[in-house]
Amino acid sequence: MRRNFINFILIVFFTFVTNCGYTPLLNSDKINFNIVDLNFEGDRKINNYIENSLRNQTSTKNEVKKFNLNITSTYKKTITNKDESGDPKNYNLQIKANVVVTSSDGQKSNNNFEKNISLSAQDKKIDERELEKKYIKDLSELIGKDIIFFLINQ
Repeated sequence: MRRNFINFILIVFFTFVTNCGYTPLLNSDKINFNIVDLNFEGDRKINNYIENSLRNQTSTKNEVKKFNLNITSTYKKTITNKDESGDPKNYNLQIKANVVVTSSDGQKSNNNFEKNISLSAQDKKIDERELEKKYIKDLSELIGKDIIFFLINQ
């Protein structure tokens, strides 16, 4: 009886998984653009992370949209609250990227991307710096993915 129940559950599970219509969002078939020129201003680390995200997602097909991108990035770390002695307790990390897209037919569009995250102050400052670096990398890569989705929908 138990074996029949497990077999039934497995059949139902595989039926739903194989027929759900799932396709990855960054599927190479959906990438219909090529970045011809990529210019950066602002924070160099953030720009490097965004550039790595964008370079991995360009198409090699001949009949694709071609874009020139000018990206200006900024990073801001603000103290959101302090403890009784005045030491920072939490920070807000904010990354902004202003993207000016020029298509091959001369159309320009401007879009702003912004990501925030809260960071708790750590007892050891080196741990706090390492965590901040990780958050900066993660947020920058998310902005890179947002830019890719923006370009796919152009």
